Amino acid sequence: MPRNIIAGYYRLSMEDDDIKVESNSITNQRLLIKRYILEHPELSCYEYCEFYDDGVSGTTMNRPGMQTMLEKIKQNEIKCVIVKDLSRFSRDYIELGTYMEQIFPFMGIRFISIAEHYDSKDYIGETADIDIGFQSLLADFYCKDVSEKVRSSVMAKKNQGKYATGNTPFGYAKNEGNRNELLIVPEEAEVIRHIFELSLSGQNLTQICRTLNDEKVPTPLEYKNQRKKQNRKELQQEHKYWQPGTVRAILTNESYLGSMVYNKSVQAQVGGSRAILKPREEWKVFENHHSAIISKEVFDKVQERFLCKKAVVRKPVQYALKGKMYCGYCHRRLRIMKLAGDRLYYYCSNQKLNSNNECLSGSVSNELLEKIVLEEIKVQITKLADLASVRKEVAEEQRTIIRKTDKEIMGVEAEITELTESKAGLLEEYHAGTYTKEQYMEYRRQLDQQISEKQMWKKKLEKQSDTCNDLLYADTRDYGSLLQYAGFGALTKEMADAFIEKIEISNEKAINIYWKFNKSDGSISNSVTTILQHPSADEAIM
Repeated sequence: MPRNIIAGYYRLSMEDDDIKVESNSITNQRLLIKRYILEHPELSCYEYCEFYDDGVSGTTMNRPGMQTMLEKIKQNEIKCVIVKDLSRFSRDYIELGTYMEQIFPFMGIRFISIAEHYDSKDYIGETADIDIGFQSLLADFYCKDVSEKVRSSVMAKKNQGKYATGNTPFGYAKNEGNRNELLIVPEEAEVIRHIFELSLSGQNLTQICRTLNDEKVPTPLEYKNQRKKQNRKELQQEHKYWQPGTVRAILTNESYLGSMVYNKSVQAQVGGSRAILKPREEWKVFENHHSAIISKEVFDKVQERFLCKKAVVRKPVQYALKGKMYCGYCHRRLRIMKLAGDRLYYYCSNQKLNSNNECLSGSVSNELLEKIVLEEIKVQITKLADLASVRKEVAEEQRTIIRKTDKEIMGVEAEITELTESKAGLLEEYHAGTYTKEQYMEYRRQLDQQISEKQMWKKKLEKQSDTCNDLLYADTRDYGSLLQYAGFGALTKEMADAFIEKIEISNEKAINIYWKFNKSDGSISNSVTTILQHPSADEAIM
């Protein structure tokens, strides 16, 4: 049953040059919207809920408060949205127009913007006034103009030698007395020098990671957390290792020579978040910008190792379980390697990065895994076929009960109507002198009691009918599309995508299959099996 709920949405972000003006605060947006509701009686009877985003740009709809509200709208829990002005909802003209003219009207959502005196109920079947469209267009232009001015300002500071980037390279921190200056963090600098030494000693990226992890050297993210006392989501993971990509980024970063490199990328569009990497010759380098951690001689020797390697062009490998295999310990996606005879094997890259972890050791044959998974899918198809059959029998039984109950309800309603008419006739006969007052009162009491009993029985029948309906539609999933794979002799990508969410393999070679149709009642659960139980397993494990 849809609920009549009004959603008040508030937003404040650093893109607003009037951010310090009290009228734009979250508190005042809330007061303004609640006052508007009180002044409009037709809205006062609605339930009220609110959503807000503080410090998030209006150029994107990917805001936590906004996404929560839109999800509630999709679930038909909200019927009206109110904002202080259009720019609070969105500063993207195209996005705003899409919601105002297409999405909200289609979903039956009333949209109100107080500052612009806009109420969508006044424009049913029509488009908004040109003033509204023009104001939202101005908001879009304003935001892009501010974005362009900020970008130009930052570029001017960089050209003057000021460090005007939010993040600092690992090994450096901003000077608290001058935020445009970088200072070396001694402890982190020692790690960077150690990485360059390991590279010069002949170790590759994976070997360097293994050394650092064995020595329990904190990762850059952990060092950053120690300095800034952060509690980022990435730091809540149990297993944090140095990765080859992180080491490569350090070994090729010219910041460690004391240079500030900028203008490396450009935004795909003003105000957007996607960046496009520029050609190397277009980068800007401000030399001797800050203290160097690595000498140019050492840096150049390390770069020679990267430059002498030829880029290997690999053709994409297609296989049924692509993207579904994970390590049961670190939960990272397993990688695939191709050996002679086009044989494919899975392995965990983290296993090579630490001597003492419990990640999947060695590698496992894709051919064997596909056979095991196909067998498990066949078992699940049998279960689903049985479940579909049972569901069909139960559904038919519930429909029979519903038909019988509905028919009985109609009979009870007819009896209640008949008793009500008898009660009216009794009154007429009393006035005609057929019955004394005492007789009339007794007969009426008997009729009232019969009507009450019939009404109670009707409610009981209605409750029974509702329960049967709930059981009938409790699980509306159609397993017929899965049963079509019965009889398949080989695992296909389409079949794997239909059945499997993911597969984890532990160091003991235990396979845990997470099914997409897993049922909470336990009738169908995740499948756990062991590779060693299957024939030819020894040949398939390297």
